[in-house]
Amino acid sequence: MTPVYFDTSVFLAVLAKQPQAAQVRGLLNELKADKIRIYTSILTVQEASVSSFMHGNMFADPHSKIARLARIATVTRDIAMTAAKFEAVVLSAAKLSMTKPQYDQIADNRRRKFDCFHLATAVSLGCANFYAFDDKFEKRCATLGLALRVLEPQASKPSLPFPAGPLGIVPPQSV
Repeated sequence: MTPVYFDTSVFLAVLAKQPQAAQVRGLLNELKADKIRIYTSILTVQEASVSSFMHGNMFADPHSKIARLARIATVTRDIAMTAAKFEAVVLSAAKLSMTKPQYDQIADNRRRKFDCFHLATAVSLGCANFYAFDDKFEKRCATLGLALRVLEPQASKPSLPFPAGPLGIVPPQSV
C-alpha cells in the first residue's frame, strides 16, 4: 500500500483535543486496519512543541505521542533540495503575480518554508495522499504541479458509533 503523509495541523487537532480529533481518530483506525504507513516530518515535532515552551505552560512531549501515530522522517539532503526547489517555484509564481511590498512579505514567510519541507518529505517518501486541515496545500500542489492528493483527515468508510472501550470492544450488557 502507498504511504500517506500527515501535516502538523492533523496532530495539533489530536494533541489539543480539538473537535476534529474524533474524525482524525477514525482516519487513524481506518489506515491502521488497511495497514497503510503514516509519515510526518521532524518539523511536525518542532511545530507541535512550540506551545509546550510558552511561558506558563506545562511541558508535554509531543514527540512520543506523534511517534506512536506516525513514522517521523528526518530532513535528508534529498528532502532539503526538493524543498528548496519547491520554494523557488512558489516564490517565482508569487513574484509574477504580486507587487513589490506583497512579494517582500511572501519572501520572508517562514510558514511557506515549512510547507515546502512537508511537501518535499511527502514526495520523497512516495506518499500518494497528504492529509491536512490547512487548505493552502491544494494550491501549493497545483502551483508545483504535484500529483499529491490533499485530503481532509477523515475516514472514508463510515464507522459505527460504539463507545470507546479497551481495544474498541463494547462490554456485553447484563440481563
